[in-house]
Formats: sequence, structure tokens, C-alpha cells
Amino acid sequence: MSDSKTFGFLRTCMDKRFVAATRAAFERASGLSSNDYWHESYAGGSAVPAANNVGEEYAAEHGAAIFGWQAHINNCGGQPGVSDQEIEQRLDSVIQEKVQKYPQARHFRIVASEAGIDIREVSQ
Repeated sequence: MSDSKTFGFLRTCMDKRFVAATRAAFERASGLSSNDYWHESYAGGSAVPAANNVGEEYAAEHGAAIFGWQAHINNCGGQPGVSDQEIEQRLDSVIQEKVQKYPQARHFRIVASEAGIDIREVSQ
């Protein structure tokens, strides 16, 4: 790719309570603007294995070097009956896989809740 601009990729749960706040937090933490990253959203977010990895792989092949992996607590409809603690454990497991898959990239762990957005960069 000839463009040296850094892009990102954000995977979130589709729960409308948390999408906008998660995007804003990711933009602040990563330094990316809303047009600098691809956003994929589905029930369960990053705490569940994706049906496929086409979106993240496309983004990586086209300059994504900053990844945001989000899930939320407070009753995730994509993970019915799963405790908040288990959702966070699932998210951490997926993030470790993604850190191994994209070791040169920056990765952000994002947990959304009714109390706000907890975002932190994950080191390798």
C-alpha cells in the first residue's frame, strides 16, 4: 500500500446504548478520526468469536495498525445469561488471540457499561 497513513479497525457489540460512546473513546485514545478506521458491529462484540474475519483482515491489508476490541457488560443480548465477569474474560481471551495475529499493531481493550467506557491499550 502506497499510502503511509495509519488506519484502524474497531469491533463492537451492536447494542445502541454503547456504540457512539465507544467510538468517541476509541477516537480519543487512538488519535484516529471517525473516517480513519473501519467499524464492525454485531451482537456480542469482540467477546465472541466472529462469524468470519473478513472485515478485520481487509482493514489490516489496507493499513489498519490500531485495533479496538469492545464488549459490554450490563446485560449483553448477544451473550444471554453470561455474567459480566465471564464477558470480560471472553474479551481478554479474544484480545490475546488478536495481539498474536497482529503483533506489530496497537490494540485497545474496551469495556462499555452503564457507568461509562473503560478503554486501555494492551501491551504485548
